[in-house]
Amino acid sequence: MSNEHSGLPVLVAGGGIGGIAAALALYQRSRVARTARIVLSAREMGRIFHARGVKRLVRNDLWKGRTPERFYDAMEWLYGWKVENCLAT
Repeated sequence: MSNEHSGLPVLVAGGGIGGIAAALALYQRSRVARTARIVLSAREMGRIFHARGVKRLVRNDLWKGRTPERFYDAMEWLYGWKVENCLAT
């Protein structure tokens, strides 16, 4: 039976309970920063998407001709998330 759980390298590399605590502390710091960025980005995107009047006209002019790929690229940080990037020291 293979034991390929993604948490196993943390246990092996960290050396027991101290390693687990250090890994969880690093995860917590990364999680807080990432969550804050998600909340702030969602708030800003809501403001942009629901713009009215002149703001809407400016937004539409700025986005004219923009490909869907450009919109996806702007969200790569969110949807392309990898644990290796998050927990890098």
